[in-house]
Amino acid sequence: MKATSRSKISSAIPLMHVDAQRAEHSRSEVMVESSGSSGEASSTPESVPVPVFDARATHESLAWLLYCDMCKGVYDNAQIIGRDNLGRELIVLADENIGSVPELSDACQTFYELMIHVLHESGMSETEFLSAGILIRRIWHLKPEIVSPTTLQSLFVGSCLLSHKMSCDIIKPNWWWAHMLGMGTENLYEIEGEILSALKFGTFIGAEEFEAFRTVFQQRITTLQPQSRSFYERNQRRQESK
Repeated sequence: MKATSRSKISSAIPLMHVDAQRAEHSRSEVMVESSGSSGEASSTPESVPVPVFDARATHESLAWLLYCDMCKGVYDNAQIIGRDNLGRELIVLADENIGSVPELSDACQTFYELMIHVLHESGMSETEFLSAGILIRRIWHLKPEIVSPTTLQSLFVGSCLLSHKMSCDIIKPNWWWAHMLGMGTENLYEIEGEILSALKFGTFIGAEEFEAFRTVFQQRITTLQPQSRSFYERNQRRQESK
C-alpha cells in the first residue's frame, strides 16, 4: 500500500500556482527586521557557511537535481491508477478520493520553474536552499502522510520560507512571500504552521548534518554537469519556440 492512500493529507497545504502578474516586483522591495518566525526558536548555527548562489552553474544545477529527486520520490510513493483524458496522472489520495496531477516530467519542470522564480526574487543563499531540503527530508520521515504529488510544491516553498527566517537577521515577511507567489497571506501562514507542526518545531540544523547533505549534492552536480547543460539548452529552445 502506498503512503498516499494510507493517511490523511492535510487540507491546509494546497497545490500552489504562481500568478505571474501579481508576482512582478523588484528584488529591492521593502524588507523588515524581525526577531524570528511564527514560533520557531532554533536557527542554523553560525558555523554553517552562507555562500551566495552562482547565477547558473551551482544555482540551477542544484535546484534541478533537488527538485527531480523530490518529485520522483513522491510519484514513486503515490498510488497511481491511470490517466485522465488530459493525460494527467490519477492518484488515490489519503481520504480515498481520486486526484489528478501532471505526469512526472511536467511536474519536475513546473516545480523547477516555480522555485527558480522564488530563488531569483528572494535572493536565497545556498544555505537557505539546502536547509529547506533538509526540512523536507525530516517532514518525509516524521509525517509522510502529508507529502504527496499534490502537496510537494507548497511544502517546499513553506520550507524555503522557514529556512529564510532561520538563517537571516533581516527577513522578508510572509506578506512579501505571498505577494511574490500570487497567493493569500493566510494560506501561507497555514502552510508554515503545518510544516512546523509536522517537524514538532524541530528546525535546528547542525553544521555536520548540513555539510553531509551539501557534500552529497555537490558530488552529484559534478557528475551530472553535462546532463544539466543539455537540459538548459533544451529548455531554452522550448521557451523560444513558444
